[in-house]
Amino acid sequence: MHKLRDTPCESEEDLRRCLEEIAGRGHVYVLGLGYLDKADDGAGVLVAEALKKLFPTYSFSEHDGVEGTVLDISEKDEDATVFFVDAAALKSEPGTIRVIMREEIQEREITTHRVAVALLSSVLAKAGKRVAVIGIQPGTIEFRGEVSQPVAEAIAVVTGALGSLMKLMNRFISIDQ
Repeated sequence: MHKLRDTPCESEEDLRRCLEEIAGRGHVYVLGLGYLDKADDGAGVLVAEALKKLFPTYSFSEHDGVEGTVLDISEKDEDATVFFVDAAALKSEPGTIRVIMREEIQEREITTHRVAVALLSSVLAKAGKRVAVIGIQPGTIEFRGEVSQPVAEAIAVVTGALGSLMKLMNRFISIDQ
Protein backbone atom coordinates (compact mmCIF):
# COMPACT_ATOMS: atom_id res chain seq x y z
CA MET A 1 0.00 0.00 0.00
CA HIS A 2 1.07 3.55 -0.60
CA LYS A 3 0.62 6.40 1.84
CA LEU A 4 -0.61 9.20 -0.39
CA ARG A 5 -2.43 12.50 -0.17
CA ASP A 6 -5.74 12.30 -1.95
CA THR A 7 -8.47 14.06 -3.90
CA PRO A 8 -11.97 12.59 -3.51
CA CYS A 9 -14.18 11.28 -6.31
CA GLU A 10 -17.40 10.11 -4.69
CA SER A 11 -19.30 8.08 -7.33
CA GLU A 12 -18.52 6.25 -10.59
CA GLU A 13 -19.79 9.30 -12.48
CA ASP A 14 -17.59 11.63 -10.39
CA LEU A 15 -14.64 9.32 -10.88
CA ARG A 16 -15.15 9.16 -14.64
CA ARG A 17 -15.37 12.96 -14.75
CA CYS A 18 -12.18 13.32 -12.67
CA LEU A 19 -10.34 10.90 -14.95
CA GLU A 20 -11.56 12.66 -18.11
CA GLU A 21 -10.25 15.99 -16.81
CA ILE A 22 -6.85 14.45 -16.12
CA ALA A 23 -6.63 12.47 -19.37
CA GLY A 24 -6.77 15.27 -21.91
CA ARG A 25 -6.92 13.98 -25.48
CA GLY A 26 -4.29 11.23 -25.69
CA HIS A 27 -4.24 7.50 -25.17
CA VAL A 28 -5.04 6.12 -21.72
CA TYR A 29 -2.96 3.38 -20.11
CA VAL A 30 -3.71 1.52 -16.87
CA LEU A 31 -1.00 -0.04 -14.71
CA GLY A 32 -2.40 -2.14 -11.87
CA LEU A 33 -0.28 -2.81 -8.80
CA GLY A 34 -0.79 -5.15 -5.89
CA TYR A 35 -0.31 -8.52 -4.31
CA LEU A 36 -3.15 -10.92 -5.08
CA ASP A 37 -2.29 -13.22 -2.16
CA LYS A 38 -3.09 -10.44 0.32
CA ALA A 39 -6.83 -9.94 -0.24
CA ASP A 40 -7.64 -6.25 -0.89
CA ASP A 41 -4.00 -5.42 -1.62
CA GLY A 42 -4.53 -6.98 -5.07
CA ALA A 43 -7.19 -4.43 -6.09
CA GLY A 44 -5.02 -2.72 -8.71
CA VAL A 45 -4.06 -5.99 -10.37
CA LEU A 46 -7.73 -7.07 -10.46
CA VAL A 47 -8.73 -3.80 -12.18
CA ALA A 48 -5.92 -4.10 -14.73
CA GLU A 49 -6.66 -7.75 -15.49
CA ALA A 50 -10.36 -6.98 -16.08
CA LEU A 51 -9.48 -4.11 -18.43
CA LYS A 52 -6.83 -6.16 -20.23
CA LYS A 53 -9.59 -8.33 -21.70
CA LEU A 54 -10.94 -5.30 -23.60
CA PHE A 55 -7.76 -3.25 -23.99
CA PRO A 56 -4.82 -5.67 -24.18
CA THR A 57 -2.35 -3.05 -25.44
CA TYR A 58 -3.35 -0.41 -22.87
CA SER A 59 -3.83 -2.28 -19.58
CA PHE A 60 -1.01 -3.95 -17.68
CA SER A 61 -0.58 -5.43 -14.23
CA GLU A 62 2.44 -5.67 -12.00
CA HIS A 63 2.81 -9.24 -13.29
CA ASP A 64 3.55 -7.89 -16.80
CA GLY A 65 6.63 -6.05 -15.59
CA VAL A 66 5.51 -2.52 -14.80
CA GLU A 67 9.01 -1.08 -14.94
CA GLY A 68 9.50 -2.20 -18.55
CA THR A 69 5.99 -1.10 -19.47
CA VAL A 70 6.65 2.37 -18.05
CA LEU A 71 9.83 2.65 -20.10
CA ASP A 72 7.99 1.52 -23.25
CA ILE A 73 5.21 4.08 -22.72
CA SER A 74 7.71 6.85 -21.94
CA GLU A 75 9.50 6.21 -25.25
CA LYS A 76 6.33 6.42 -27.37
CA ASP A 77 5.91 9.63 -29.33
CA GLU A 78 2.29 10.16 -28.35
CA ASP A 79 0.10 12.16 -26.03
CA ALA A 80 -0.78 9.78 -23.18
CA THR A 81 -2.04 9.49 -19.64
CA VAL A 82 -1.07 6.68 -17.29
CA PHE A 83 -3.27 5.73 -14.36
CA PHE A 84 -1.67 3.54 -11.72
CA VAL A 85 -4.31 1.65 -9.72
CA ASP A 86 -3.35 0.39 -6.27
CA ALA A 87 -4.51 -0.25 -2.74
CA ALA A 88 -3.63 2.88 -0.77
CA ALA A 89 -3.66 3.90 2.89
CA LEU A 90 -6.17 6.74 2.56
CA LYS A 91 -7.25 6.73 6.22
CA SER A 92 -10.82 6.21 5.02
CA GLU A 93 -13.48 3.52 5.03
CA PRO A 94 -12.65 0.32 3.10
CA GLY A 95 -13.53 0.70 -0.57
CA THR A 96 -13.00 4.47 -0.62
CA ILE A 97 -11.60 5.59 -3.98
CA ARG A 98 -9.31 8.60 -4.39
CA VAL A 99 -7.44 10.05 -7.35
CA ILE A 100 -3.97 11.23 -6.38
CA MET A 101 -2.16 13.51 -8.80
CA ARG A 102 1.49 12.82 -9.60
CA GLU A 103 2.60 15.98 -7.82
CA GLU A 104 0.97 14.74 -4.62
CA ILE A 105 2.70 11.37 -4.45
CA GLN A 106 5.17 11.37 -1.59
CA GLU A 107 8.69 11.50 -2.95
CA ARG A 108 9.87 8.83 -0.50
CA GLU A 109 7.06 6.41 -0.58
CA ILE A 110 6.89 3.36 1.64
CA THR A 111 5.41 0.50 -0.35
CA THR A 112 4.92 -3.21 0.00
CA HIS A 113 5.18 -3.54 -3.77
CA ARG A 114 8.37 -3.88 -5.76
CA VAL A 115 7.72 -0.82 -7.88
CA ALA A 116 8.07 2.72 -6.62
CA VAL A 117 5.19 4.75 -8.03
CA ALA A 118 6.89 8.09 -7.30
CA LEU A 119 9.93 7.09 -9.35
CA LEU A 120 7.96 5.58 -12.22
CA SER A 121 5.62 8.56 -12.39
CA SER A 122 8.64 10.87 -12.59
CA VAL A 123 9.99 8.91 -15.56
CA LEU A 124 6.63 9.24 -17.31
CA ALA A 125 6.26 12.94 -16.48
CA LYS A 126 9.73 13.70 -17.85
CA ALA A 127 8.59 12.07 -21.10
CA GLY A 128 5.58 14.40 -21.20
CA LYS A 129 2.95 11.91 -20.03
CA ARG A 130 0.22 12.78 -17.53
CA VAL A 131 0.17 10.53 -14.46
CA ALA A 132 -2.19 9.91 -11.55
CA VAL A 133 -2.79 7.15 -9.02
CA ILE A 134 -6.25 5.75 -8.36
CA GLY A 135 -6.10 4.54 -4.77
CA ILE A 136 -8.54 2.13 -3.15
CA GLN A 137 -8.62 1.89 0.65
CA PRO A 138 -8.24 -1.79 1.60
CA GLY A 139 -10.27 -3.41 4.34
CA THR A 140 -8.08 -6.47 4.83
CA ILE A 141 -4.65 -7.52 3.66
CA GLU A 142 -4.84 -10.95 5.26
CA PHE A 143 -2.57 -13.47 3.52
CA ARG A 144 -4.68 -15.77 1.34
CA GLY A 145 -7.77 -13.80 2.40
CA GLU A 146 -10.75 -12.97 0.22
CA VAL A 147 -11.33 -9.52 -1.27
CA SER A 148 -13.73 -7.64 1.02
CA GLN A 149 -17.16 -6.60 -0.28
CA PRO A 150 -16.47 -2.82 -0.15
CA VAL A 151 -13.23 -3.27 -2.12
CA ALA A 152 -14.91 -5.61 -4.63
CA GLU A 153 -17.49 -2.87 -5.22
CA ALA A 154 -14.73 -0.25 -5.58
CA ILE A 155 -12.92 -2.48 -8.09
CA ALA A 156 -16.12 -2.62 -10.17
CA VAL A 157 -16.52 1.18 -10.02
CA VAL A 158 -12.90 1.86 -11.01
CA THR A 159 -13.03 -0.76 -13.78
CA GLY A 160 -16.25 0.77 -15.14
CA ALA A 161 -14.97 4.35 -15.07
CA LEU A 162 -11.62 3.47 -16.64
CA GLY A 163 -13.26 1.19 -19.21
CA SER A 164 -15.57 4.00 -20.35
CA LEU A 165 -12.66 6.42 -20.59
CA MET A 166 -10.42 3.95 -22.42
CA LYS A 167 -13.18 3.15 -24.91
CA LEU A 168 -13.54 6.86 -25.63
CA MET A 169 -9.85 7.79 -25.73
CA ASN A 170 -8.41 4.67 -27.39
CA ARG A 171 -11.23 4.11 -29.90
CA PHE A 172 -9.20 5.02 -32.98
CA ILE A 173 -6.48 2.52 -32.17
CA SER A 174 -6.16 -0.68 -34.16
CA ILE A 175 -6.25 -3.87 -32.11
CA ASP A 176 -3.01 -4.84 -33.91
CA GLN A 177 -1.01 -1.98 -32.38
